Amino acid sequence: MSGVRLRTALLLVACCIVTYAKIPGEDPKLPIVDGRQINTPPSLTNQSTQDVVIRERVQFELVCEGTAVTDTDLEFFWKKDGVHYDRDARRVFQPDNGGTLTFTQAFTEDAGEYQCFVKSGSRGIAVSQVVSVKYGHVGDFPPPMVKEHTVRNGESFHLKCDEIPESIPESQLMWTYRPTVVKQNEDSMMWSIISQPAGGGETDELPEAVTEDDRIAYDGNGDIYFAYVTAEDMAGGDGYGCTLYNKMLSTLKIGSQHKIRVNNAGGSISERRPTIQYIPKGVQGLLGDKTTLTCIFSSYPTSEVVWSKIGDDLPVGRWSYKRKTHGRMLELRDLRMEDKGWYQCEADNRVFPPTQERVYLDVKAAPYWIQEPANIISAVGETAQLVCEAGGDPKPKYEFYMNGEALGNKVGDFDRRYRISGADQNILLLPNVEKDLDTAVYQCNASNEFGYIWTNAYVNVLAEPPVWLTKPLPKYNLVNTVDGELHCETFAAPKAKVKWFKNKDELPENDKYEILENGNLKIVNVAFRDKGTYLCVARNTFGSENASTEVLVRSKTVFTKTPESTQADVTESVSFSCEADADDEAILEIDWLKDGEQIDFDLSDRVNADASHTSLTISEVLFADRGEYTCKATAYITLANGKAGLLDEISAVARLAVQGPPDPPVDVSLKDCGVKTAVIAWMAGAENDSPILRFHIQYQADFKPGEWQDVASTGDADTTEYRVNVPPWGNYTFRVIAENDKGKSQPSDETENCQTPAAAPNTNPRNVKGNGTEPNNLVINWTPMERAEHNGPGFFYQVKYRKHDPDNPDGEWVVVNITDPNNSSITIEPTETYEPYDIEVTAFNDLGPATIPPVQMVGYSGEDKPVVVPMNFNVTEVLGPKTAEFEWEPVADGVENIKGAFVGYKIKTWTVAEGRDGLRTTLVKPDQTRARVENLKPYSDIVAVIVVWNGVYEGDESDPQSLFPTPEGPPGPVDRFEAYPLGPQKIVLHWQLPLEPNGNLLGYEVVHQTVNGTRIGPEVAIGDIDDPMQRKATLTSLEPDTKYRVTIRAKTGAGLGDPNYVETKTALEGVPAVPIVILADKNDTSVVIAWEQPDEGIPGSFFYVRYRKAGDDKWQDSEPDYINDQIVLSPLEPGTKYEVKVVAGNGDTDDLKAESAPQEVVTDGDDSVATAGWFIGMMIAIAILILILIIVCLIKRNRGGKYPVQEKEAALGKDPEKGDDEGGFPEYNQPLTQEPTDPLKGSHPSLNSDVKPMGSETDSMAEYGDGEGGKFNEDGSFIGQYGGDNKKRAPEQQEQPSALSTFV
Repeated sequence: MSGVRLRTALLLVACCIVTYAKIPGEDPKLPIVDGRQINTPPSLTNQSTQDVVIRERVQFELVCEGTAVTDTDLEFFWKKDGVHYDRDARRVFQPDNGGTLTFTQAFTEDAGEYQCFVKSGSRGIAVSQVVSVKYGHVGDFPPPMVKEHTVRNGESFHLKCDEIPESIPESQLMWTYRPTVVKQNEDSMMWSIISQPAGGGETDELPEAVTEDDRIAYDGNGDIYFAYVTAEDMAGGDGYGCTLYNKMLSTLKIGSQHKIRVNNAGGSISERRPTIQYIPKGVQGLLGDKTTLTCIFSSYPTSEVVWSKIGDDLPVGRWSYKRKTHGRMLELRDLRMEDKGWYQCEADNRVFPPTQERVYLDVKAAPYWIQEPANIISAVGETAQLVCEAGGDPKPKYEFYMNGEALGNKVGDFDRRYRISGADQNILLLPNVEKDLDTAVYQCNASNEFGYIWTNAYVNVLAEPPVWLTKPLPKYNLVNTVDGELHCETFAAPKAKVKWFKNKDELPENDKYEILENGNLKIVNVAFRDKGTYLCVARNTFGSENASTEVLVRSKTVFTKTPESTQADVTESVSFSCEADADDEAILEIDWLKDGEQIDFDLSDRVNADASHTSLTISEVLFADRGEYTCKATAYITLANGKAGLLDEISAVARLAVQGPPDPPVDVSLKDCGVKTAVIAWMAGAENDSPILRFHIQYQADFKPGEWQDVASTGDADTTEYRVNVPPWGNYTFRVIAENDKGKSQPSDETENCQTPAAAPNTNPRNVKGNGTEPNNLVINWTPMERAEHNGPGFFYQVKYRKHDPDNPDGEWVVVNITDPNNSSITIEPTETYEPYDIEVTAFNDLGPATIPPVQMVGYSGEDKPVVVPMNFNVTEVLGPKTAEFEWEPVADGVENIKGAFVGYKIKTWTVAEGRDGLRTTLVKPDQTRARVENLKPYSDIVAVIVVWNGVYEGDESDPQSLFPTPEGPPGPVDRFEAYPLGPQKIVLHWQLPLEPNGNLLGYEVVHQTVNGTRIGPEVAIGDIDDPMQRKATLTSLEPDTKYRVTIRAKTGAGLGDPNYVETKTALEGVPAVPIVILADKNDTSVVIAWEQPDEGIPGSFFYVRYRKAGDDKWQDSEPDYINDQIVLSPLEPGTKYEVKVVAGNGDTDDLKAESAPQEVVTDGDDSVATAGWFIGMMIAIAILILILIIVCLIKRNRGGKYPVQEKEAALGKDPEKGDDEGGFPEYNQPLTQEPTDPLKGSHPSLNSDVKPMGSETDSMAEYGDGEGGKFNEDGSFIGQYGGDNKKRAPEQQEQPSALSTFV
């Protein structure tokens, strides 16, 4: 039986014998006694709480709904302005069983204050709060006037709104004007209704709203401010008007008109520091509401405003800059009392030092509930208490009502029986209550100057004998050492007094036994001695109830093993273990829960438990698997009815942390979009069990769609709001990326669009240079500016240049405008050779030049070839294989000689053997006449010359050239040095000659060292190799499964050269595992045999293939392979069956080799007669016989004639008497120099493309043995030469070194 079914069975056993009705949405619950329902006073379940604004003939309704447990119908009625409301049934409807009023057509007389009353017979009246119904209208401005204002171009200005008329509901306040030509501005607001001037007369002209920008601002009170005035502010028509727009009423009203005249329109504007235009003396906000702080500054250029709180941070997540105000308006949401204090606004126009101003925010609070009075069920004679506690600033005052009438106005006995108490007079006491007199609905009103709150609570006075709510069960199984509870809950009025007995003895209330408020008995720290018979008795003045129960005590369930918290990366596997012991008569069941929900093991193959559920395993964990895993051990006991009941239940929790990159940030929003900055806000996503370290903010510009650029990174994870810089004149969207130790999150959703206005460029082109490409030109270059740096339309570069004249620094400029933003150069010609020029490049757009001046630099026109040559250039001393000193006479300086800047001299050297292909160059400073060259080639005949260098051109070479030899030097490192393990104790070495022998090679020195982690063992020298042509060697007597570093140095008469080393590891000791053979490919004359090493066993150090024709006795062996995993057998015979097997080796002897079972392979093609050996031999024999027959026939034909052989021979210059010294046929008596073809050549390259085949077809495994042909075998660590070819070969042709340049 599962845990779920067992618990269901237990509930069926323990169900109560009393049913009770619940008042919807109300407490407490009342039982049904003897089939009789207990009535209650009425309660409101729904009511209108907001004031209502109505329009003529538009439908509206006032909601009022209530409920009560009653045997009579509820009565609903209304009061308007404190007087009973008689509705007009023709247009105001009210349902028979409800109180909601529906007005089908609103009229002006419907305005007033309404209150709903719900009555339930004599048990009381519930009263709604007052709802104000107001008729919508917009008042008129004072009589209109036309006012003219004259302002100087660039000055600040302020227009004040006239007396603002009343508006219900509140209207939008703005300034409008009727332009002579309507602007096509997407931000402007065009009206679709008929506007009304202040006098009320209608006009067919539609005004245009003045929108806020970085220059124009509203203060929130109706006034408008200009940071500076320009010609475009001279509105035509009627000028500017303060305007009210009521969207609900579709009404627009305009006050007096203001016309602005601008003197010196279009003239230049002087820069001005930020100056305050408007700041409130103080701002007051209400708790929970939002408020706005405003600072308006005048300046030129305009300012960006940033807010801060003095002594504290701005409230996280609850502030933003109002759109399009450029920081002037700070909006604070969900105000709290701690938000009160001084706030500072700082204006910065990036020209003058910032200006700061302060404003104080005071936070008040309308009344709000701390504790609402609750409905009370009281017995006759008890004291009822209604507590009404509210907060607010200032502190609220309280008033109590009974059935809608103020208690202060009650007359008769009642006003002598109730008391109002409490420090704030907020507690209503009703002593010695009576059923008919005190049963009622009471109202509490808490109010201060900012509003009021109103609520209802009833007192229901009853007289009832005890009746069971929860009767004791027949039997309880309590758990040792755990607190137990026996039920005895009754309903009674007045409340019943409960007593408990054990084995007929009354139980005292002490530390062991406690009778709870509801009558239940709590037994503290149950022990086995607490078993027995218990009796519960409940009694009041109207009757009593009693019931007994049997108590048994069971052993407590305990854990013997609990799961432990752990963490894992994604795709890892984790396990939790859990074991427990329970009472001997209990049934123990273990369940697993994740985050409080039982795990269904049928839903996932990755989450499994063993048969006893003592182990939980999660394979390939995902982020979704993280959380709390609970092992729940539940003990069940068999009840008297044969069903299982819950005994006890224990739980142990372990947390699984699955680490990975964080989730993307959420709730990303654009809080402010200014001229050059934007404020981005966000909330962090899930950390995925690795703390977030920082956030990265990116933006995407409309001119580079799809390209996201990093704009900022936060220094910590606590920052969730950031101001970033954005270029002017663009549309930008933003996103945020989170980062932790495990990586970066996916990008967040994008913000809404931020459009920045145009501005003058704030930078100029970078990398401005002036250089000539020809002797008669000047090329001015710069790096083109990105579109983001243009800052506005009409972008171009202004290039200015002039001849550089220190005596005339104010010389006239030549100006060229480059209108292509992608252009990066301009060529000026003709010019004189290497002439200096002053150069400036400035960025412009329609708003003017860049805000910073351009950098003036000096460039030079083009150079030409120097006309001077150094004289008397000689080598003074050869200092070494690569070093020699030279000297020469200086040349005449000056542009006329150098044809450019005198950069210095170049000494060029090369060898006679290499020629100029091996040219090496050394640069020498211009003030030197002696220099040391250190890049010569050793052991060579050196040619050297010197030239003058001006950075572009070289002069003619010195004459005559200097010729001298260099001595022998140490060689460079050997080329292509490789090492391969040959079993557990040997390493095979292979190398090529040094690319730079630097003399006559004499041989090599080889040493080896053990490598253990980062520790290198001592060098072990194995002797010198005296044969400079040797390419191979073998190290022996090494340790198995050990990493070695092997170092080799070539040597000449000048000593040892540069080292080259490799590292490799010897094989494991023992017979290698049998390789797995794979036929990779085949054709007519070859097959490709591949192999794999098994997963288990010792790997082989080298492999080779044994093969033979099917039926042959003798096997042939391929060359061993140390690197590849396949060998090509070729040439083979077409259409022929071969047997092959792969041999893995870890040493020379057969006991360290393992070979696979033979496999058969047949080459492609046919084994036809035309290709058979016997057939070819027979055809050759027949051809020879035919040739002999022809010769015999010819001899017989000529035997009878006389042929002057001696004369013929003498005519050819031969001595017929002497004959041929060599004998035979001279055409065929030369030795055959063609070596036989290697039958086993590998077609696949090595893993290292530089490795060449080792040895010839005559090489065999015996060459790696301990034969006596080897040298330097005294210490047993170096045995012989690898390979048996002792012929001397000429050194390989060396690669030519590339040209080198150094500067002395």
